[in-house]
Amino acid sequence: MKILFITFGELSLREGNTRSVAILRALADAGHQIDVLASSFDISDHPRIRLLPVGFDSGTLSRRRLRLEVLKAIGRDSYDAIHAVDDAVLFASGICKWKKIRLIYDAERRFAGPVGRAPSSFWKLFPGYFIRVEKKILAQSSVIFSTCDALTLDLLALDKNLEIIQVEDIPVQPLFPARGRDKSRLLKRFSDRPSSIVVCSFLPETRKELRKLLVATRKVIESTPQVVFFFKGASVDEAKTLATNLDILERCVFFAPSEIESFLVALDVADVSLLATPAEDRYVHSDVFTLLHSPAPLVLVQNGAYSPLLNENNCIQVLSSSESISEGIIRAIQEPLFSLGIAREGRQLIADKHSFSSFKHKVRMAYHELRKAE
Repeated sequence: MKILFITFGELSLREGNTRSVAILRALADAGHQIDVLASSFDISDHPRIRLLPVGFDSGTLSRRRLRLEVLKAIGRDSYDAIHAVDDAVLFASGICKWKKIRLIYDAERRFAGPVGRAPSSFWKLFPGYFIRVEKKILAQSSVIFSTCDALTLDLLALDKNLEIIQVEDIPVQPLFPARGRDKSRLLKRFSDRPSSIVVCSFLPETRKELRKLLVATRKVIESTPQVVFFFKGASVDEAKTLATNLDILERCVFFAPSEIESFLVALDVADVSLLATPAEDRYVHSDVFTLLHSPAPLVLVQNGAYSPLLNENNCIQVLSSSESISEGIIRAIQEPLFSLGIAREGRQLIADKHSFSSFKHKVRMAYHELRKAE
């Protein structure tokens, strides 16, 4: 099949777009020819993937420019399907109707209704109308991909007759080329050799909880000699300022979003990993799969969205307080046999249900069934 792949976001593993990059690789390796439009690119070359507009290799495309490039692409070439990621479907659905092209909707959220995350303020002003718009788009879609149980249920609440293919996210590690595991270089940032290493993934939506997490960090540092912390996701300048005020900066490293390779090397040698999630988040974040893939036991700040995936056997669940977070980390450090079992269960979960090979199979089979239906 010839596919036009559209996302209004960036297409880069360094920006957390693991899912889109994985889908592209799965389809290209299966023999599909794919033209890709995104606001910016940072992906490996592939003979079956063509980046549009051809020759554009720097800067960022605005949404207005992206819409124009979509129109140019469909005027220049014929496509069997348009694969639209998240809110790109709102524009792609009209194109598919006009050109009679199959629409593949790669959903990341529900847009309308009480649980929806609206793509613009207009959706909140006219809720009834836009619920009907979203229903029509879902009914029009030949294939609907969902990322987790909660999203599947949210979409089915709009139309119980929908057929939704749930394809959970995967760890980022299998998508990266072989990387050097230079532990010594990573740890040269500290004056003394660490006794324990804690790696924290701090989702942007939890920025207001940053101080709470750093207070927990201080509690761990006070009780555990030579422990060090690596953080990904927090605003680096803001985090450094808070860490300085708490007198823990010399024991902390804050990675910028683009330093994904350094973050993965830190995970390779970590004794504990921590995921701080926003309490109001409904959907599973892809970072949890990356952390579970690492050799370290996962400490999770409790969130009901993760209950279908995680339990007391594969993670250490803590409350959203500095005391509870610090106690969970300290327990993981001080009870190595317990932590080893937690980490083993987490890695087994990834191997059994969330590997790149199973992800590729689900995506390819969805397109295979679509081709059979032609």
